Amino acid sequence: MHIADILVYVRGVDMSENRGKQFEGIVRDCFERAEFCIDRLHDQTNGFKGSQNISDFVVFRQPNIMYLECKSCHGNTFPLSNITQTQWNGLLEKDLFQGVYAGVMIWWIDKDVTKFVPIYDLQILADSGAKSIRFDTAFGIEVPGKKKRVFFEYDMEKFWEELKNEYGT
Repeated sequence: MHIADILVYVRGVDMSENRGKQFEGIVRDCFERAEFCIDRLHDQTNGFKGSQNISDFVVFRQPNIMYLECKSCHGNTFPLSNITQTQWNGLLEKDLFQGVYAGVMIWWIDKDVTKFVPIYDLQILADSGAKSIRFDTAFGIEVPGKKKRVFFEYDMEKFWEELKNEYGT
């Protein structure tokens, strides 16, 4: 085995994979361990117009469903422009239905903060002229978790309860 191969694959994590994709995998694993029904909507790479997905995941636990887009960023702010128009419009459309949560889970890497921000709240920010959202925003719900070196192990049971308490069923 060459040193380059060892550097690419360390402790079961493909280091060539970007942090955002690794974050998505951890979110999925945490939901699965908490016995949620979760489906990954694979990114479309065929380039056909209209074939983009509105979110990374669809998460279900009776009686609610969530359309969840995962994003990560460095620094203090997450640019709203990192959400595609397809994602924005699709999440807003899903948010109209009772029992549906639709939003973005953002991991501010440098701040060790992960929040779920409903798309409705992001729309309020955008309508007010905001171009980004800060890690210490009052919007959304901080996702509880325990840091393990770089990544977190999230408590999705606790997160889901806080989500229901804050935004209803």
